[in-house]
Amino acid sequence: MAYMFGVPVNVVTAAAAIGGSLVGAAGSVVGTVITARHQDRRDLLGKQIARREELYSDFTKESARLLVDALEHSNSDVEKLLPMYALLSRIRIISSKPVLQEAEQLIQMIVATYPRPNMTAEQIQSRAMDGQDPLRRFSDACRTELESLQAQR
Repeated sequence: MAYMFGVPVNVVTAAAAIGGSLVGAAGSVVGTVITARHQDRRDLLGKQIARREELYSDFTKESARLLVDALEHSNSDVEKLLPMYALLSRIRIISSKPVLQEAEQLIQMIVATYPRPNMTAEQIQSRAMDGQDPLRRFSDACRTELESLQAQR
């Protein structure tokens, strides 16, 4: 019987085979765990992006509706503003500071528009045709934030 370092060679060979199998299995397990964690992170980020897109879309729709109302009417019914403030609170929870700041400025502009003289549908359409888009800055801030999140995926 042959010996290596005082141990039979067949024992050394068997120990090396078992050690190699253990290292290979451990590497496979670690690789699987890392892949699963990365996939979970991507899935979570994808859900966050979808939630924000929906929130920003809802806020944009509500803001546009209230802006037209403010341009056409001189008095505001506080109840009309509640859905927009609820959306703002959700933005406050999950959004970046630039998006929140633009949303707050948009609300201030809408509220400040109510006491101004009413505009006709033609005047409102003329402003839109001239490229005046009061929602632009908010939309741009949202796009920047969403692009930043997409880059993390």
